[in-house]
Amino acid sequence: MEEQKTALIKSVFRLFEAKGADFKMDDVAADMKMSKKTIYKVYGTKEDLILLVVDAIFEAIENKLQLIIKDESASTVDKLIAVTCAHPDIKDVDMHVVLSLKDAFPLAYKKFIHYIEDNWNLKESLYHQGIREGVLEPVEFKIFKCILLGTIKQVLEASIDEEQVLLDQCIRQAVRGFMKVR
Repeated sequence: MEEQKTALIKSVFRLFEAKGADFKMDDVAADMKMSKKTIYKVYGTKEDLILLVVDAIFEAIENKLQLIIKDESASTVDKLIAVTCAHPDIKDVDMHVVLSLKDAFPLAYKKFIHYIEDNWNLKESLYHQGIREGVLEPVEFKIFKCILLGTIKQVLEASIDEEQVLLDQCIRQAVRGFMKVR
């Protein structure tokens, strides 16, 4: 059953990337070689399927975060930058496609934005660790978060190629602004 769910998530993701919100449950059923009725019964509505995709994206990001934290060769600042820029390892994720959820699938969009805005515990912990290590200037975390969150949203909403590279560069530059001058 778990393999089927994984295949379904990949199918819905591909269809959403290809067709946007206009993909049909018939498309999912054909791709999965399942009846539409079974999909509705087991997995729910089209928005429920999109929510499964969003959850899979979050899970991929969380897995990546664990790898970043375990990297003993990275400094606290490098970990903070990497964690802030963490992007799922799902191949060819176009964040603009994810952001297009807003109108067609408002619950999924709200969940995605909620994750970006509220999932800052690890970043806050690394930020305070950087202050304790004497490499970051102490400012209120809400200011630090506001600057980085604004940067993330600006990059994700821009229609550009290589957004992950730009996001990394922007976050790296923003964090440098908080570093102590030695």
